[in-house]
Amino acid sequence: MRIKKAILVLAFTAAPVGIVGAETLNSVVSAAVLSSPQVQSVMNARNAVFEEVKQAKGGYFPKIDIGAGVGWEKTKVFPGDDTELKRTEANLSLNQMLFDGFLTSSEVGRQSSRLDSVNHRLREIAEETALETARSYLEVLKRQSLLVQAENTLMTHVRIFEQIRRRSDSGVGTVASIKQAEGRLALAEVNVLSAQNNLLDAQSAYQRVTGKKVAASMEDPTIEESWIPATFEQALARAYDQHPTLKLAAADVEAARHQYESSRSLMFPTLNLEVNRTWNNNIDGVEAPNEDITAMVRMRYNLYNGGSDKARVRQTRHQIDEAKNIQADAARQTLQSLDLSWNAYEILGRQLDYLEQHVTATESTRDSYLKQFNIGQRSLLDLLDTENEVFSSQNAFNEAIYDHMLAQYRVLSSTGELLDVLELDLKAMQTTTFVQNVAASSPTLMERLRKLNPF
Repeated sequence: MRIKKAILVLAFTAAPVGIVGAETLNSVVSAAVLSSPQVQSVMNARNAVFEEVKQAKGGYFPKIDIGAGVGWEKTKVFPGDDTELKRTEANLSLNQMLFDGFLTSSEVGRQSSRLDSVNHRLREIAEETALETARSYLEVLKRQSLLVQAENTLMTHVRIFEQIRRRSDSGVGTVASIKQAEGRLALAEVNVLSAQNNLLDAQSAYQRVTGKKVAASMEDPTIEESWIPATFEQALARAYDQHPTLKLAAADVEAARHQYESSRSLMFPTLNLEVNRTWNNNIDGVEAPNEDITAMVRMRYNLYNGGSDKARVRQTRHQIDEAKNIQADAARQTLQSLDLSWNAYEILGRQLDYLEQHVTATESTRDSYLKQFNIGQRSLLDLLDTENEVFSSQNAFNEAIYDHMLAQYRVLSSTGELLDVLELDLKAMQTTTFVQNVAASSPTLMERLRKLNPF
């Protein structure tokens, strides 16, 4: 009965759960970033800011207005002498800003800095999405590997249990040996089921991150050593030079500075060229046409506004300091993230050598025990013990392999280079060709996107 249960466990775990075609990490990351609601939200925010830049630049251009009106006019010149006429008006005006205290140029600079900021925000969100996708991808590969190991160990326990039972049936073994073997076999079955459950959890997390089921085959990603900085100092220099969070914070500081300059424009006079042309009829009691054309350079200067303008200048100066504080905090967070990632990368890298030595030693011990068993110096239970030790050492080694690979991706993300390594170009994402290619490679994904946004 115990053997039948073990076979059923293996048969169930061998059946793939919700899997479709083959995938690579690069293709999975591209699809995940493209379909991410957060990425789409930031892309729309960027497009909105791009239009705000155009709005700000509109201040450089002339404003042209037309007006027209028709109605009734009553004019009293002397008592008892009223004139009633049908009055018509039409006018065309042009207003060109000559000087506005640098308001327009400051607003263009502010909106351009905001555009830089949201572009870096897009990169930041895409980097985070790519790292989360890589994490879920590697977790599935790791759990698949651990499940295979658990299945192999279970089959070994089944084989040894059969040997112990045959020896017991022939009168050589003992009841205690049978019971011990049954216990070890039951534990091996539990390990398989536990590994299967962990794999299902990993597949569920993968589907949440990527929006699709795990592929039938997934290639192990390869990381070139040249991608990883040689030292922590080099990694830190790369992060300070190109991490999107730091670039975002720097752009926000620039936007605050331009906003300060914009507020100071209230302290200057404005100078405009105003050209007006009117076509009026029956004006001021005179039954005749009345047409004018004027071209004036007008200066306006506010002398007092209740102190609001000076308060606005002080407000924006404080906002510069606030943006600088946020920038300093972003630098600290980037340093901490890189520090944690680098420590994991280095420690796990050193652990791999020792874990591999442990696997080699336990496998050698198992082989020696098998030889000793063949000459009667070891029992089958000794073989079960060594198999369990081999299983534990292989599990630890495999987990460390994938954890170290994830640590490498974390380092690349902390330096702002993960998208480059995964060959994901954010500019290409905005083209129609890119979207069509993704639709062709993953039609179900695009269909889900259309359902989410039918317009």
